[in-house]
Amino acid sequence: MVKGDKQNNNSSGDTKLALYRKYRPTSLDQVIGQPQVTDVLAAAVKTGSFAHAYLFTGQRGTGKTTVARILAHLINGLDYSDNINSDNIDIIEIDAASNNGVDDVRQIRDSVQLAPMNCSHKVYIIDEFHMLSKPAFNALLKTIEEPPEYVVFILATTELQKVPATILSRVQRFHFKPLPPELLAKHLRYIADQEGIKADDDALLLIAKCGGGSVRDSITLLDQLSGSSHITVATVNDVLGLVSSDNVEKLINNVIAGNYQAVVGQVQAIIADGTSATALTEQLVASLQTKALADGQPQLFGLINQLLDVAKSSLPEAKLLACLISYNSYSAAIAKPVATSASTKAKSAPSAKTEVKTSENKPMSTAESMSTTTERVVEDKAIANEQQVETETEAAPTSDTDSTQDGSAPQPAEMASSDGDSNVDIAWEDILQQLADQDRPSTRSLVEKCDYRYNPDNQTLTLFFGRPFHRKQAKTKGFNDAMAATFQELYGFCPTIEISDESAPADSDVAAVLKLVGGEVTTISDGEI
Repeated sequence: MVKGDKQNNNSSGDTKLALYRKYRPTSLDQVIGQPQVTDVLAAAVKTGSFAHAYLFTGQRGTGKTTVARILAHLINGLDYSDNINSDNIDIIEIDAASNNGVDDVRQIRDSVQLAPMNCSHKVYIIDEFHMLSKPAFNALLKTIEEPPEYVVFILATTELQKVPATILSRVQRFHFKPLPPELLAKHLRYIADQEGIKADDDALLLIAKCGGGSVRDSITLLDQLSGSSHITVATVNDVLGLVSSDNVEKLINNVIAGNYQAVVGQVQAIIADGTSATALTEQLVASLQTKALADGQPQLFGLINQLLDVAKSSLPEAKLLACLISYNSYSAAIAKPVATSASTKAKSAPSAKTEVKTSENKPMSTAESMSTTTERVVEDKAIANEQQVETETEAAPTSDTDSTQDGSAPQPAEMASSDGDSNVDIAWEDILQQLADQDRPSTRSLVEKCDYRYNPDNQTLTLFFGRPFHRKQAKTKGFNDAMAATFQELYGFCPTIEISDESAPADSDVAAVLKLVGGEVTTISDGEI
């Protein structure tokens, strides 16, 4: 367990020293949760065999800079007793975030030519190393590869993927892992006892979970809550704006049961109590993952997949409600087509080619995924340079009698030649997945931008696009053939597809969600965006 150096409790006057600085490790054996790093470095210290360059990677707050400072002192045979400031002239710390240009690197190249003043080695600690510009990386490459024998580089980064491969091949790399909540909670208990902070064990565990595997973040949260006379789970929830696990579980049960009014009321109450829709979504995702694995409900991952888009939405509350309310109807819809498609695939014959036409008629309303619909209405961005939809592989060949001489779409009676079951439920997510499986990214992207209504009585699927550009692309032969092949593969029949020039009707699921949250549907023209 870490027992940080507490000799220097104040940096100046009566200013309180932050706990994460006060309990910063001063030796390798005080670093917790990183044996894959500290054990190797400790062995190198014993043998005195140090590399000329090290690269420490991992998420924030896991000890990269701290270990770099400790190692820099060990290389020079010094004790790192002062865990706040290091004024050794031969140990140079550089912040690459603010010193990331070629000129800064040239200063380093010039200074390495000077021998150390007081120590055996001159050690350069470059933090946020990935922030260097590409020219700066190139300028530093030769120096890192062949530095003078008295120079050691210790590089630290949180984004390994941004470091060039030419650098990676010239350094010894060590990865710092996120710490498990149980180990962090134990460390927080030690600090709380040392500081006289009264805290429940389950509250410390919750703080550790909120820290996300970061020692610094977890200690900072404890420091923030230390003003309370007694830290409980309720205290942590109130201060950090979290929702209790009981309320999260209740919300999930209401979603699964399809109790939509309860879901809306509970979400609105939680948000009114100060918890943001994004924070609630994060807790829901974590709880749903646990529930899906523990209870054997893999279908919950479909809801998780939708919830991941809440943070990117311009209206996160509406997006969250759309995901939660649409889950029950979506999960019910996907079950039937899956079972049906297996039987229809074996007996399906070449289907009539789907025709595309413009319709002025009012469409009938059917259930669909509210998640994608809400996103299209309130969040669809202008795409000025969108590429032309690529021509897709044609569906199975059909006879010329599939369309009338004037180009109009076939009547429902003409579709009766298909052996497929036209009464199956249309699962929009299945259609999107099928397009992805068939490697039709352009068609899939276009389908994601539309609202739809399916009328099983006359086997007509009406698509609504918010932009003329998208409507134009949907009327192409490539889109027509791709949709025909997709429906034939999934359901064994092809409906008549109509591209409407009108906006989605006001009775759509988007309007339903906005009505629940007190909003309204407005029409936005292309020129207003």
